[in-house]
Amino acid sequence: MATILDIAKEAGVSHGTVSNVLNGKGNVSSKKMELVLKAAEKLGYNLNNNAKLLRSGKSQTIIMILPSLGLEEYSIFYENALKEASSRDYQIRLYCTYDNPIKEKQIIKEIIKERPASIITVSALDDANEYYDHIPISKSDIIFINRNIANVQEFITFDFNQAGIDIVTFIDQHTTGKIALFTGKDNFSNEHDFTNSLLEHLDNRDVTVYQSTLSHEYENAFKIVLESSFDCIIATNVSKAQLLVKAFHYGSNQNLPKIITLGPLKNMYSNEMMYYFQDFGYLGERVVKNIIQTINLKDKSHSNIYPNYGFLMKPDRYKSFQSEITILTIDSPATHALKKVITHFEKNTNCIVHLDIKSYNEVFQIIEDDEKWKNYDIIRLDIAGYSWYGQKIYRPLQGLEVEIDAFIEALPYFLKDAYVNINDTAYAAPFDISIQMLFYRKDIFDNDIVKRKYFEETKSELKIPTTFEKYNEIITFFNESDFDQVKELTGASMISGNIETIAAEYLLRYYSLKGDLLTGTDIQLDQEIAIYAMKLLYDNYRNSLVIDSNWWGEEVQAFIDGKSAMVIGFMNHLSVVSQSNIKDSIGIADVPGNTPLLGGGILGITKSTKKVEASIEFLTWLNSPEISEQINLLGGNTASYFLSNNSVVRTMYPWLAKAKKTIMNGKRETVFENGQCIDLKHTEEIIGKHILKLLTEEQPQFEKCVENINEELKEKQEILTVQV
Repeated sequence: MATILDIAKEAGVSHGTVSNVLNGKGNVSSKKMELVLKAAEKLGYNLNNNAKLLRSGKSQTIIMILPSLGLEEYSIFYENALKEASSRDYQIRLYCTYDNPIKEKQIIKEIIKERPASIITVSALDDANEYYDHIPISKSDIIFINRNIANVQEFITFDFNQAGIDIVTFIDQHTTGKIALFTGKDNFSNEHDFTNSLLEHLDNRDVTVYQSTLSHEYENAFKIVLESSFDCIIATNVSKAQLLVKAFHYGSNQNLPKIITLGPLKNMYSNEMMYYFQDFGYLGERVVKNIIQTINLKDKSHSNIYPNYGFLMKPDRYKSFQSEITILTIDSPATHALKKVITHFEKNTNCIVHLDIKSYNEVFQIIEDDEKWKNYDIIRLDIAGYSWYGQKIYRPLQGLEVEIDAFIEALPYFLKDAYVNINDTAYAAPFDISIQMLFYRKDIFDNDIVKRKYFEETKSELKIPTTFEKYNEIITFFNESDFDQVKELTGASMISGNIETIAAEYLLRYYSLKGDLLTGTDIQLDQEIAIYAMKLLYDNYRNSLVIDSNWWGEEVQAFIDGKSAMVIGFMNHLSVVSQSNIKDSIGIADVPGNTPLLGGGILGITKSTKKVEASIEFLTWLNSPEISEQINLLGGNTASYFLSNNSVVRTMYPWLAKAKKTIMNGKRETVFENGQCIDLKHTEEIIGKHILKLLTEEQPQFEKCVENINEELKEKQEILTVQV
């Protein structure tokens, strides 16, 4: 293997320069960095990051000890823990015990020399002192999962007692006959707690309990099948449930009984079993995150009981209609997702759904026509027009359906204000919640040579921009550089095809400077702030990859295709990023100024519909946990999953966690402080029209542009504020 001396000779630099480059130290020029890294690559030298950590005296290794990755719950737990660790420059070393205590004790002896930062274990031992007495790290850094053994200090689990109660409630509603429970050994506390809870609440039912070790589960599955006839079998994990299905297939003439199983939350459906979910993915992510965040604290505790996710599907819930409903909506990722699953609604309710998909402006044209909008049962409306048109076309939702009332009541106030209520009355439910976010090429921003080049040219550190001044500076740097790492890459992409999108780009910058559109009872721009925001947008426009497109999709596609280093857009149009080849190289950040525009839309039931019950059933179906999950996994973004900690969705769309925090800073001015609504759609058209003209001018007159906008807003103030 090549040495540092070999690399120095090949690169024609000193030994110290090579050492500094490989260890990320020293004031080495970008030119010398390129020489060293090319020489290292040519000689096949691989920098061992762990060796760097050991030289610095700090371990960033977490040991994980699990029964088996063949158990789906622990496979998902490990995968999500590994992703979280990797994102924070930690590594996870995995060991499997197969629930063999002797094997686990051997593993403990092996890991003593590894100096781990922490240990996460699902232990088959009886006493935690087997760890504490042999491994020289703090007890608080050894975390036991699910199995609460003697002398444990840090213990994390799900609420297995509540799981038992919930499953009994389900069984009482759907099953009357004999019941079997297929569980693990009673000495594991999770199995013990679940079994006791189940039996306590099934005290008047005929229940047989079958316990099994990991190595004998298949033969015990056959024992259950051959020994008696059951109407319902409960399994404590998916592996046991799948073995039961196999045993019935090969060893029985009976019909498969109802099988209910505890399972890790994931995108799965089966005709053969009913899942009661526990989100092991989220658990893995949170455990590792907490470990790393508290690693240097003396006083810390990780112990916690996480709530269960529960049943996603609710059988026998749907009402039946011999009916048809028509929905007006726009061409969007959420609509495309809805199209893919709408058959589920139709076959469960006998109600046919017609989606009439129009452009953004066509929807508003229909709504403004007092005859055309009455042809629809449900209408999707952008939030830019909700406060102005909502009371005109929608009937109030309160009191129409208990589940819809409960869904709306559970939403936080900031979502209700923007997406639900008009004058404290709910007229609609959120459909595709969205805010603007900054997406960037993490691999470019983290590249040592790019960072060094940026410092040499700007005398500042390359960081994710928090102001639009810095955003423009970074764009200019990428555009004017021609070295290998950024060749043919523009700083950012943006679209210029219509006045609505230009207005959104402008108002984002205007709001980042703390400007307001509504002041007192007037609609107007603050002149000083407005001029500066225009200059920022003009510089951005002149230095970006400008795409002549009417909507956000092509701007996002240019980013995915590697043509730009950054893109700012509404996150509901950025779902395609998660399916791209560069998804692992993408970073997510708040927009500069941290005051994004709120976007997306809502669904409401029209005043004119004669299909009220079928329309209610559709909204109830759409916002159920089962369907919300499918909509989100297919690229949409419902309110339920925007707010949830569902690890399946968070893994696919990692920006949701940040968006949940940022949305409280979101802004879309639709109402004066006195409650009077404005026609924001046409207000933004006025602003966008003047801005788009300005961007095409070689010698822009910013002050004149602001004056023209304010003059037209003042002239049309009555039209924009007085509803007919």
